[in-house]
Amino acid sequence: MPRRAPARVRRGLRLRRPAELRDPWGFSPALAAEIARLERSRNYLGPGATRTALRLWREFTADPYRRLRVDTEGCGIWECCGDPRQAREMLEGVLLALPARAAKELRRHVGEE
Repeated sequence: MPRRAPARVRRGLRLRRPAELRDPWGFSPALAAEIARLERSRNYLGPGATRTALRLWREFTADPYRRLRVDTEGCGIWECCGDPRQAREMLEGVLLALPARAAKELRRHVGEE
């Protein structure tokens, strides 16, 4: 019986990352690494700031009325009740700082394309 070529065997395999290693945001490993590198190198970004800004922006754009909170509403903590306009400005700064390929992928998550 003839042996199958290794490339043909690999094509038949379903290589999947374990659930605990997958990114819940759907970022590719390259984009996640670029964002982590950027957050470490910029003093205006902290760990997880990009994902928090993306969450705030997605929540705002998912709301059909696109209501902004009044200053008296909410707890005042940016991670919880932040301003989506500030989040979008932060995302724009991140998009400009990322390499072209990573910025293109992040734009898809932001919703520009």
